[in-house]
Amino acid sequence: MIRFEQLKATPLHLGITDRTGGVSQGVYGGMNTNFYNPEQFENACQDIKIAIDALGLTGKIIVATRQTHSNHVLKIDESTDFQNLDEIDVKYTALSDYRLYSSPDTDALMTNRKDVILMTFYADCVPLYLFDPVNEAVAIVHSGWRGTSNKIAETVIKEMAYHYHSEPQHLFAGIGQSAGKCCYEVDEPVKTLFRVHFSEHDMNCFFEPKANGRYFIDLKKANELIFLENGLKSDHIEINPACTICKSDLYHSHRKANGGKRGSMSQLCQLI
Repeated sequence: MIRFEQLKATPLHLGITDRTGGVSQGVYGGMNTNFYNPEQFENACQDIKIAIDALGLTGKIIVATRQTHSNHVLKIDESTDFQNLDEIDVKYTALSDYRLYSSPDTDALMTNRKDVILMTFYADCVPLYLFDPVNEAVAIVHSGWRGTSNKIAETVIKEMAYHYHSEPQHLFAGIGQSAGKCCYEVDEPVKTLFRVHFSEHDMNCFFEPKANGRYFIDLKKANELIFLENGLKSDHIEINPACTICKSDLYHSHRKANGGKRGSMSQLCQLI
């Protein structure tokens, strides 16, 4: 379980799973939180419960993303009608005491409720969080190259400002383990999409040319720039340097998947 130093002694309990400590086996092991795979459903539920217990999360409502690399942010508050979400049947699993909901076409979640567990999924894409300690609100974000090129992190910052009156200088942000610049290659069409929202100067900070019209890309750096240009303080941004492709024995990696089969890591959190 990966945690962030700057969240110690805060009312936010947050962590990102890795491949250790679970019951899943083989290419899905040892921890896999992807309950969307029917073949791995029961083991994934058990692994989620292990992660929840390790983080000391007490909520009994879990809201998870059904990710599509969108810029859709779901806000969960006291008026949320959970009937508008997809409820997952977890009877007779390790999560039988919980209500598990899935939000379709969603890549970010935010809340100021203290009875809800938020959950997102990763296997090379970038886990992000934003925490407002003044207004006690949190958002967690799934940001692959599409989400990063569309500045989903900026969308979330603006949504938090609108709904929670969060001021950027008060926000704490985290960037978790993901595919690193050392390993993550993209082509010219991907770089072209970044030009829509990024200047050439900024792109030079996180694109490194390779041969044959390809590039190494540093999505962590790109998201750090988004945080900074939206008013976050540099000393409020904590970055995990680990590369999920380099360390596919410790982290699930889509690009290192065995025959296309892999598990997923999750970012889970709750305001306590």
